[in-house]
Amino acid sequence: MARVLVVGSDIQGEHALLQRLRSAAALPADTVRSCRDLDDCDLLVIKDTPALRNAALRMVRERPKIQFWIEDQDGHLRHGQGDEHAVLDDHAIEHALRQMPAAPAAVSIEEPCAARGAKAITRALRESLQSRHGHAVLALKGLPVLLLDFEQDQMVVPDGSGNAELAQLLSDDFEQLALHGIAAKRYQQLAGELPRQSLRPLLWHWGQHPAHWHDLDVRLQQHARVRLLRWPDFRVLGHQHDSFRLCSLLLKRACSVDECASLLDISGDAVRAFVHPAYLCGYAALEAPAGGSRFIGGSDAGGLLARMWRSVRQRSGG
Repeated sequence: MARVLVVGSDIQGEHALLQRLRSAAALPADTVRSCRDLDDCDLLVIKDTPALRNAALRMVRERPKIQFWIEDQDGHLRHGQGDEHAVLDDHAIEHALRQMPAAPAAVSIEEPCAARGAKAITRALRESLQSRHGHAVLALKGLPVLLLDFEQDQMVVPDGSGNAELAQLLSDDFEQLALHGIAAKRYQQLAGELPRQSLRPLLWHWGQHPAHWHDLDVRLQQHARVRLLRWPDFRVLGHQHDSFRLCSLLLKRACSVDECASLLDISGDAVRAFVHPAYLCGYAALEAPAGGSRFIGGSDAGGLLARMWRSVRQRSGG
């Protein structure tokens, strides 16, 4: 497996480069992976700038086993050392990737499966996140993909993948995943010296992927009300103005998607895009629809609230 550290590119550029490497070498997705730690990577690829080139040269001198490539302004890959003028074609890329050492053998998970498939795993994750008790591992085909520490709200990623790549993998393979409960000692054994990271940002990113939310969306379409149980981690909200507004509203009262959209003057899609990750992270819960007829927007109170939010946005330049 080739572990690739990409420096100087955004997430989209990194994903495009990894896909290009996989295609050139005709290798499966899980054999060419993103890496975040220089000491764990097999290949360092940088965007061609003088500063990055000089820094990379210093780093690889201390780590002679790492291959070093440069992506020039035209998107061509070249060796970072030696003959920099020779462009690496698909044959050269394939040869280099297939010569990279295999990753250490993954440890298979033998503990009983506690949940399998998107619906059951979502339910189990929500329960464990809210109880803040226990440890678990998400496995794919018997191999660990993600270690979860619900007590500390932390995670360990065995292969070092970044949140964006891992969230995409989890979404793509949600129905094939299995959740296994493990003892704290077993968690420490599997995690070893790998870095501990905050769990919720990954779960939020995972929840933003549109697949596998059919059942939840059916309930929302039937006017189930959403209640926020606590403020989400501010790291997941970032600068999303509408998400902060939804938090303020749903902490005070449970609302349906239609009510949120009308009261805050935002689209139903924007509301659902917030509810999906909030639900997966255990921040939000669903309640039965309000009795009586479907909510009709446009009341004086709703219009006043929407006008107030628009006034705040205009004053803040949002």
